[in-house]
Amino acid sequence: MLALVLATAFSTSFSLVVRHAQGRGSNLYLVGFVNYVVACGFHLARYVGQGGGSAISPVTVALGVAGGVAYATSFATLLPVMRMRGVSISTAIMRLSVLIPILVAVLWWGERPNGAQVVGAGLALAAMPLLGIQATDGSARIQRRQGTLLAVLFVLNGLCSLSIRAYREVGAVEETSAFLATLFGAAGVVTGGLLARERLSRQATISPSVGALRQGAVLGLVNAGANLALVSALRQIPSVVVFPFQGAVGLVLACLLARALWGERISRLEALGMGVSVIAVAFVNLG
Repeated sequence: MLALVLATAFSTSFSLVVRHAQGRGSNLYLVGFVNYVVACGFHLARYVGQGGGSAISPVTVALGVAGGVAYATSFATLLPVMRMRGVSISTAIMRLSVLIPILVAVLWWGERPNGAQVVGAGLALAAMPLLGIQATDGSARIQRRQGTLLAVLFVLNGLCSLSIRAYREVGAVEETSAFLATLFGAAGVVTGGLLARERLSRQATISPSVGALRQGAVLGLVNAGANLALVSALRQIPSVVVFPFQGAVGLVLACLLARALWGERISRLEALGMGVSVIAVAFVNLG
């Protein structure tokens, strides 16, 4: 049970650390880059420590690179979403994106969703527009740019989960750490490119502040810890308990902590969407 609690806490902490760095005015691409480098180094050291050889299968490399690109682009999309809508809404969208790997599993791997998952999928679709609605001057509407970013974040984060799910289906168990090292390494390369582009566009040197380096290191350890704790939890507890608990409880924790730490408030429609999201996340993970 401890592993499940840790997996939930680590997964919840990711958005909170990013929000903290954002509030401190840190360069978030630098934070993301350091995060991926630390997570890559952690899993690479773990792979070597487990006696991993130098040769890694092409499937591991391909899925790792694809997952890394998805992770980096999802992170880049999360930043403006969090600035506009805060931790609660962005976390809800990311939790609901589990629908994508479930849909692929049904269409590609021939899995049959149970009744709870069908209900959860319906609730998730109902929650999405509620989360996108923002009250402005007494009226409620979905702003086009925000709606587009929320949809993009949903798809990209779903592809992140899909890369993990695909590796579980076709990857070698003994190369799991190598896969994660490749994934975070590829994400680091993409984020490093975004950081360099930002530097060129500003035509100025971006000094690596101690705060950004520290926040990136913490984020990297959170990333690595979340993966390890989740794997450990799945070895001890059925997935039918692990995923609903992590998804629903993690979402509630993120909302409560965002309110306590930053006074983040949501409208009644958003609160309704959040409530529907919690139920939807729990149901769609009952596979």
